[in-house]
Amino acid sequence: MQITHGLSTLSRRGTVAALAALTLGLTACSTGGLSEGSDGDGGPTPILVWSGVTGEAQVKLAELVEQYNSSQDDYVVETQYSGTGDQLPAKMLNAVQNDQGPNMQLGDSAPQMLAQLISTGEVVQLDELIDDAGSEITRDNFTEGLLATGTFDGKVYSLPTEAGDFALVYNKEMFEEAGLDVPTTWDDVAEAAAALTTDDRYGIYLPIGTGEWPVFTWQTMLWSAGGTLLDEDGTSVAFDSPEGVTALKTWTDLVEDGVAYPSSLQTDADGQGIASLQSGQVGMVITGAYNLGKLDESLGAENVGVATFPQIEEPAMNTGTNNSYILEGTDEEEAGAWDFLQFWLSPETQAEWCIASGYLPTNIETAQSETFTDFLEEDPRQQVFYDQLEYAEARPSVLAYSGISAALSTEIEKALLGRTTPEEALRTAARNAQTALDEQQ
Repeated sequence: MQITHGLSTLSRRGTVAALAALTLGLTACSTGGLSEGSDGDGGPTPILVWSGVTGEAQVKLAELVEQYNSSQDDYVVETQYSGTGDQLPAKMLNAVQNDQGPNMQLGDSAPQMLAQLISTGEVVQLDELIDDAGSEITRDNFTEGLLATGTFDGKVYSLPTEAGDFALVYNKEMFEEAGLDVPTTWDDVAEAAAALTTDDRYGIYLPIGTGEWPVFTWQTMLWSAGGTLLDEDGTSVAFDSPEGVTALKTWTDLVEDGVAYPSSLQTDADGQGIASLQSGQVGMVITGAYNLGKLDESLGAENVGVATFPQIEEPAMNTGTNNSYILEGTDEEEAGAWDFLQFWLSPETQAEWCIASGYLPTNIETAQSETFTDFLEEDPRQQVFYDQLEYAEARPSVLAYSGISAALSTEIEKALLGRTTPEEALRTAARNAQTALDEQQ
């Protein structure tokens, strides 16, 4: 598909080589009049963008924002740190309710929890924009699964600006020494974990702990076993099923067999088991492409292998996306936010950002761009992560998702700690999740 002209054109967006630190602290109001600095004097409209980016990626963010600002004269984007994860929804809701929100949130890492903010009426519905033939970014730029991450009640409120999934990442040297092939099923994983386990090493680090990460990864296990989280109309939980038990038991069996890194050794700093893989305490972890850089530094890129996430009965993957959305403001502010969002999703911009940040592209055209295809050729491991997006599914976009996730997180951890059986864990989680679901209906 050819990129067409939108509110501003890609041809006006020149390349700026200088890195720029952007001014922080602009207090724009997404629900009021013109932001400070745009008083009708004909100058560019300020667009305040919240972002959770930190570290080296923040430098790349500043570079790309400056590139956008220098490419046109209608808007000037300024960024402000928003925080990320579970803390952002409450912070954003509070800001909007007090008329202190941004014009746009760039990369919300919990888009499935956006429903409460949408209920305030302050999130701009994007259907008309992405269905406009004159827009540079339309719904055709996304797969159905990726577009679903920002769809609530059949309407699009956010767009996936970065994709993230996970795979089985393993120590290739350990595998070679043990004479192991790359696992493709969870039966293979169990055999490999047993072969890799020694007195001072475990075969695999499982997503043990509380929070969304264990639930996010376990949903893939559930789908792979043939199960589903909710029923078709989204009114009843459905994970308390034989398929759900199979999915959870696949993990608890590894713990019981002594080949999975136990929760008692987990630390907050270890995150997804990266430190354990770096130190040689485990042979396999479940993680995303964003961690390959640090693993390459400690183990050597030649020793860091990536395998497609193993299946139980069928291939499955949970789509993790950072989604961006526009908050209601003046016509100029909304137009500017949409213009910047299109720039951010354009193939060349997104390719640059994904390569620098470790995320995966969401725009189909980005994956076909020369910049990104050259990157894949240089590091074929990235292709494994990208290929899984073809069949990836999205977490359900329901107001009660946070309650459902909390119920599952608590019981999955209990099961992995051996404090309850998989059957009982899922029964309890289903009861508590259904309560959360009923309260929102």
